[in-house]
Amino acid sequence: MSHGGGGEDENVEPDLTALLDLVMQMLMFFIINVNFVSEQVSPDIKLPIAESARPVDKADLTALFLNQKMLTEEFRNKLPPEQVRKFRQVSSVVLIPGLEPKTLSETRTWLKDKAELLQKLSPDGKINTVIHFRPDGDLELNDLFQLMRHCETAGFTRLKVRATVGRRS
Repeated sequence: MSHGGGGEDENVEPDLTALLDLVMQMLMFFIINVNFVSEQVSPDIKLPIAESARPVDKADLTALFLNQKMLTEEFRNKLPPEQVRKFRQVSSVVLIPGLEPKTLSETRTWLKDKAELLQKLSPDGKINTVIHFRPDGDLELNDLFQLMRHCETAGFTRLKVRATVGRRS
């Protein structure tokens, strides 16, 4: 199978360029998808343990992930100085993927604006977005309930709380 006029002793090697191109495309596809999934979670959040917790059935592209964390001294030290001043009088911070950390009152305003936008974009005028709450394990329940009330007031009705699956001892 030689292309030239050489002898039969020639060693013919296959062209692997197309195979390498395919491997690179697959590698880029998986790298991009892993980045999108990792943006949904915050490494600062350690989920509470619940015996009745279930894995998420499927990935919902319209879901919103609201991470909520107690404002500890360790977390404050990671913040820029202008944000430290902003969070001086609050007990928890809301971390929304792709946005700056927010106080509960800032989150209430953001949720209202987001709900209005989703309602306009929805063909039936309903908000079908699922909100996944990811509370830190040491978060005060009062702070979580306050965030949930803000979501309900804004018009979100599909709310879920994420937790780590726990087993009875």
